[in-house]
Amino acid sequence: MTKKEQRINRLFLYAGILTLLYYLGQGITVRFGQSLLYLWLMLSAVCFGRFFLWKWAWKRGQEAPLPKPWLRAINIVVAAAIAVFLTVEGFVFSGAFQRPPEGLDAIIVLGARVDENGASGSLRQRIDAARVYLEENPDTICIASGGQGEDEPMSEAQCILDYLIEDGIGPERILLEDRSTSTEENMRYSLPMLPDSVKTVGIVTNDFHVFRALCLAQKNGGFLFFGVPARSTVFGFIHYAMREFFTLSVSLVRGYI
Repeated sequence: MTKKEQRINRLFLYAGILTLLYYLGQGITVRFGQSLLYLWLMLSAVCFGRFFLWKWAWKRGQEAPLPKPWLRAINIVVAAAIAVFLTVEGFVFSGAFQRPPEGLDAIIVLGARVDENGASGSLRQRIDAARVYLEENPDTICIASGGQGEDEPMSEAQCILDYLIEDGIGPERILLEDRSTSTEENMRYSLPMLPDSVKTVGIVTNDFHVFRALCLAQKNGGFLFFGVPARSTVFGFIHYAMREFFTLSVSLVRGYI
């Protein structure tokens, strides 16, 4: 084994430690049950596995634990997967940094989890972004969109409505859509509620979610759509941007986008 090979193998060890720490950090600061968080644990296991397999092979006097043709095939597959992943993430980032124009006719605030003690962190970020936009654009109306999950104390739409009113937004500017259970249903149920005079619509959601939400909105059509990103923390964005790769893939397979 060469020193370069040893350094490369140590990188997998460090990657395994970092991904494990990230998994634990997200679980402790948010919750371990959040969607697809286990992928970080799986990635950590893969990195540790790679490190220890190569260490085991070197101790036995082998260059690698697998024949070279197999390794080449695996490397090609991994490289292709990384290329696809980075391409999709490029679209996710393009939505995350959009800036909505002033004077939109309406905005739709997409729901997120409601905890026993109120809006979750993601939902609060969306509500705050909606409040700022509504304060700066007094002629814009709003739809609070989101149903009630089995483990939620109220509908997500009602939670959004309550917070916006508490923050000083007039209730006459807010419409309630409390049936939807997914982003696709947010659009399907909310858009028909808009008055005929509405031409431009902002979709208020977390920055990592903007691209997919706009794709789903445009699938329904009928309006000119813009993203209104609610800024996430850098720590949280890493996981949610990675998760969007899989949710975008599922939406594409199901024909939602």
